[in-house]
Amino acid sequence: MSGALFSFRMVPVISSMLAMRRIDLAPLVREAGLPDEALAGDIIAPLERVQALLDLAARRADLPLLGIELAERVPTGAFGLTEFLMRSAPSAEAALQALCEFSPLINPLLDFRYTNKLGTGFLHFAVPGQRDALGTHLNEYTLALAVRQFSGVLGVALQLDRAWFAHTRRDPLAADVAKRLGCRVEFGAPDCGFALAHAWLARRPPTAEPALFDFLTTQARAQLANVGSRDIISQVARVIEARLASGAVGGADIARAMATTFRSLQRHLAAAGTTYRDVLQHVRLRRRAELARSNFEPAEIARRLGFSGVSAMRRSLGD
Repeated sequence: MSGALFSFRMVPVISSMLAMRRIDLAPLVREAGLPDEALAGDIIAPLERVQALLDLAARRADLPLLGIELAERVPTGAFGLTEFLMRSAPSAEAALQALCEFSPLINPLLDFRYTNKLGTGFLHFAVPGQRDALGTHLNEYTLALAVRQFSGVLGVALQLDRAWFAHTRRDPLAADVAKRLGCRVEFGAPDCGFALAHAWLARRPPTAEPALFDFLTTQARAQLANVGSRDIISQVARVIEARLASGAVGGADIARAMATTFRSLQRHLAAAGTTYRDVLQHVRLRRRAELARSNFEPAEIARRLGFSGVSAMRRSLGD
């Protein structure tokens, strides 16, 4: 594809932020080279296009700290199993370690690492091959969100020793970021992250449940085994499922919805050991079985799968 694939679910929130300023995000979505479907929910597209959208939105709405503003609007539970693991962890340090191990369940593109040096904990994140990691707004969004999540885990505002970013900022915006994070901030670093004192690492979250934490860890590791080269398959399947009823599930249609070309999409699927046709067939067969178990009539099932009729469905699915 034209860049590393990035999964991002906050476009509707950005849209509402701009709507409060009477700004329509839709033209900016198109200018960034993203499909209109991005306005409805999750988006899976080249990172550079998601970055372009946030840059456009920040300039248009005069929100230079858009990423930090956005992090403050993420609802509790938005990151599923990884978030629940953190909340049930026996200590803040264990929660940090869980975030690093299971961050691929949130976004496989990010590389989180945790180290402890002389009692101080260091959380790092980077994107392989990307000097500025996720770019200005997404870097600040990711770090501010991690701080907010840990504050929620501990039930009190987290106080960082310091923070750092791979991108650059000049004053006064650099000072504004430091003020919002409540600590000293360095820009132009090799990666992004923050440092946390031992007293914070040892804190026990009020929602800590060691038995639940162990159970969820087992579940998360099972899910993690399916992330990696096969993630592109699940991403394509999600886009297909959202468009099934419309019938617009040709390879070119799905590639366009993911802001890439069909040739590039096929190449990534081939690297994961499959083809677009096989993924489409799998999604349709699985969805047909679900609808049949719910006692839908064949004609309605065919319609929901995007076929012109029952005969066309049976021919396509090998009946």
